[in-house]
Amino acid sequence: MVSPFFARRGVLALGFGGIALLFAFPVQAAAGDLKIAVVNMNRAINSSESGERSKKILLASKFQKENELKAKEVQLRKMVEDARGNMMLSDAAKQQKEKDLRDREGDLRQEVQNAQRDLQEQERKLTDSIFVELKTVIAVLAQERKYDLILEQAASQVILYSQFKFDDITDEVIERYNKIQAKKS
Repeated sequence: MVSPFFARRGVLALGFGGIALLFAFPVQAAAGDLKIAVVNMNRAINSSESGERSKKILLASKFQKENELKAKEVQLRKMVEDARGNMMLSDAAKQQKEKDLRDREGDLRQEVQNAQRDLQEQERKLTDSIFVELKTVIAVLAQERKYDLILEQAASQVILYSQFKFDDITDEVIERYNKIQAKKS
């Protein structure tokens, strides 16, 4: 559900910021180990109940729009075949008919592009709202468990070596988020 652009943007923001924070804690690291966790945000977004609902909404919208566009495509193809089979038209009428059909084909292509853009925008809106709510859950969990740093899991893969242990708290984040969402319903 998370678009590659969004995932990369999140990894860069959380990844480089998180790595920079690792170097900001040298005094604390000397006094005691840093407590660090990772969260797979893609999985958290996609596996949460809200994420599952969002996927269903997007798939239903996609299926409906695909059916509408396929019906228009079939209609356009039939019109093209009818125009090719009509020998009674004058040259000027054939040229006009061909121009009309090219215009309709261009309109259909534009409609397909608009539908794709609309679905991407709808996905972004749904994902952004879940992402913001998940960050709140993560912040609460970080305070409760006294984590010094929580990274996006993909960002932790940028670190080739660390003496620190990284706890994966993705499942707990999903579980807590689902409980909060259930209370809202």
